[in-house]
Amino acid sequence: MADLLGEVDVNVSNIRPAPSRTLKLESRRKTRVLSPPLSQGRPRNNLYNENRIPALQPDTPPAIIQYDDDDGGLPPLGDNDDVIMSDQPMPSSPVARALERKSHTVPVKAEEEDDDLMEVSQAVGHSGVATASVNISGARPVPKIKKPDYPTPNSSSPTRAPADFIDPSTWNNVTSRLNVLSSPVTESVSIGKVQAKDAVEEDGSLRFFWIDYAELNGNLLLFGKAKNKLTGQYVSCLVKVDNILRKLYFLPREHRRKRGIDTSEEVDMGQVYEEVDSLMSKFGVGMHKIKPCSRKYAFELPDIPKEADYLKLLYPYDKPALAMDLQGETFSKVFGTNTSLFEQFVLWKNIMGPCWLKIEGADFESITNASWCKLEIQVNKPASITTLGDSDNLEAPPLTLMSIALRTMMNVKENKQEIIMASARIYENISLSDTTPADKLPCKTFTIMRPIGDGYPAGFKTDVEKHVGVVKLQRTEQELLSLFLARLQQIDPDVLIGHRLEDLDYSILLSRMKDRNVSGWHRIGRLRRREWPKSMGKGGGSFFAERQLVAGRLLCDLANDQGKVRDGES
Repeated sequence: MADLLGEVDVNVSNIRPAPSRTLKLESRRKTRVLSPPLSQGRPRNNLYNENRIPALQPDTPPAIIQYDDDDGGLPPLGDNDDVIMSDQPMPSSPVARALERKSHTVPVKAEEEDDDLMEVSQAVGHSGVATASVNISGARPVPKIKKPDYPTPNSSSPTRAPADFIDPSTWNNVTSRLNVLSSPVTESVSIGKVQAKDAVEEDGSLRFFWIDYAELNGNLLLFGKAKNKLTGQYVSCLVKVDNILRKLYFLPREHRRKRGIDTSEEVDMGQVYEEVDSLMSKFGVGMHKIKPCSRKYAFELPDIPKEADYLKLLYPYDKPALAMDLQGETFSKVFGTNTSLFEQFVLWKNIMGPCWLKIEGADFESITNASWCKLEIQVNKPASITTLGDSDNLEAPPLTLMSIALRTMMNVKENKQEIIMASARIYENISLSDTTPADKLPCKTFTIMRPIGDGYPAGFKTDVEKHVGVVKLQRTEQELLSLFLARLQQIDPDVLIGHRLEDLDYSILLSRMKDRNVSGWHRIGRLRRREWPKSMGKGGGSFFAERQLVAGRLLCDLANDQGKVRDGES
């Protein structure tokens, strides 16, 4: 019977006495009746069946001890109660078995106490065991997206050699390596007009090198350089060419056309002459010349014969042009209606780009103060202008170059860029065939600026006096622009140079002069004007109007796409 019981606690009573309410005292301790010692030789059995306990009776009846619930206390003890008190649990007690199991388990890493969180550390004995991840939810995991390897500056660009040390103090010394002269800008510039006797040759002709042109009211204006024999310097010159006529060619029909229908009537040159003459009277052209001629055609129109007889019409450019698709009863096509004045002149005189021209019978008195040039002449007979050949061994005259740099500030109220500083560098008498580096060429500089706000910083004027070149301090933007134009007129440059000058600085300069109503604004070019072009500030028409205002001076934009060196090109 003892074998079946195993380790059944014989001290547990089947009869639960009624609880007696006693007073709990902190000084009193709960006692437990200890199990019998192991020396009795009872076999151990880990199976414990509570349902079999009432059917089995131990050999020795257990002492009946009344236990109370956790809510109550222990029953009162008498003076003769013998209670075994011991701090060490008996081997058969649950505490002893718990200690025994604990002694056979693998040591576990002690947990660190945390006031906020309770973290359970992994057992040290299982830290090396490889376990597979189990997808408990059964959902397909989100695929991991591999980020591409973006190129870095080190991987995409070749490594560069270590750069030499750069002293930041040299950033402000831009002109330290340039050959800047300390003399005033206007020292060598001639003042006033040049007399005709100082410019003509011994035979009375004038040698003129043209560099730019303009068309004005049916007249051709050529700008260039002529030599002042009194000083030996080349000065700016204007040549006005009058009486250049349009040249139109009418192709006769084989049969007259009436109301859009061809007839059997043959057309002769006299009938074409009568129709063209009446057409000129209709347009109010009084002076015109008509004569027959023979011309060849070598272009794309299919219905034009390669060679045929034409009727040639000459009339001034100050009269309106005819339509390109004009047709009549006696002529089917008109050529030359869209030929410009300058194109007509260079084709007639066989002029190939800027070159030396010989002008005979020039008029030096008809034009006065029509331009800002030092010499002004008028030519009434275009036939008196001829080109000088290579046999004369004449080199291109030296030019005056002027680079411009502007600094602007945004006016938030007006949403416009205002100029706060204008700086210029002047290179005089520069030959087009000279290969001297720019930093070796002698130059002169001037800078005009105005303050941002009420005044300049303390000590600024003292630092300006130490600067190489001429620096002028003005109060307002209008004074700045007026002084800049006065200096530009004195220098009279042939070429204006700048970075993004054509599409940025030049447009800003014109707009600020117009908004500030600066007098003499047309000094930006070489032609005097009374009023601003009407197309200024009106879309695409403003582009051509701005280019006309600078007539007489060439614009050289260093940021122009056509002037940039492409990759792989030398």
